[in-house]
Amino acid sequence: MTDLVTVGEATLRFSPPQGERIATAREFAAHVGGPESNVAAAAATLDLDAVWLSKLPDTALGRRIVGDLRRYGVRTGVVWTDDGRTSTAFVERGETAGATTVLDRDDAAMATTAPEDVPMGVVRDAETLFVSGATPAHSETLLETTATLLEVAGEAGTTRAFDTRFEKTGLDAGKALEVYDHLLDDADVLIVDEADAEAVFGLDGDVVPTGHSIRTRYDCETVVVTRENPDHAVVGLEGESIYEVPPFEVETRDPAGAHDAFVGGFLAGRHRDEDMKGALLDGAATEALKRTIIGDAVTGSRQDIATIRDRRE
Repeated sequence: MTDLVTVGEATLRFSPPQGERIATAREFAAHVGGPESNVAAAAATLDLDAVWLSKLPDTALGRRIVGDLRRYGVRTGVVWTDDGRTSTAFVERGETAGATTVLDRDDAAMATTAPEDVPMGVVRDAETLFVSGATPAHSETLLETTATLLEVAGEAGTTRAFDTRFEKTGLDAGKALEVYDHLLDDADVLIVDEADAEAVFGLDGDVVPTGHSIRTRYDCETVVVTRENPDHAVVGLEGESIYEVPPFEVETRDPAGAHDAFVGGFLAGRHRDEDMKGALLDGAATEALKRTIIGDAVTGSRQDIATIRDRRE
């Protein structure tokens, strides 16, 4: 049985040295990033057997993505195609004032992924399936493929985890809500940022009522509300219990992928049968580790996460 399977797109991101601008930089570092691939990398850091499924063009750029993810310890299952292209982005990283991101996702191969392109046996045999809102928002084909994934996973008893990731969808709030309403009755674990809750669901104020409202709307077993301000505590709701876990203090070198690292760490904690608070602590510690690393994905070990947790405990 696979511990965690994620399905989604990865983007090859090119960044100038920290403090330099895209318009004037003479060199760029390449990193692979995307919600599902970043979550898989974070889970692999905590020793989970994590698999990333996707569709890529059979090109040097497509093979670069797979090579990077395998170096993070992620197993990959890719449909190679001669149609479509690799998503790319140019990103000014770190604390650059007015940092700019230039996305180029048009005609990406992943957008044409149909249910028959996904090895559903891997989904059925996984303990947890993870998908973010960025995937079904990419195309109508992917919307229906995501719905099929959630249905198949539910029938197999696979835990279904979904992260709204509104800012990654490229949709307006009304359309994003349609996508969520189409899918989230089939989610068991829902991660939503408080900014998403306000923008899409019109919920603002205390995050605890926000979490209860979203859990009631979709009848989710577990809801985690992450915070727009990285200094504020994340909140988890499960059963009748409410848990709050403040972030670990670190010097942030690169915030890219920090949210995804939290999600991967949290899902890894749940897999190891941590209680809700323990899983949230694993998520917070994994996010803290990622903030110290340049690039989109976290690298390290389970011992690194334990060391960060030990500072507080």
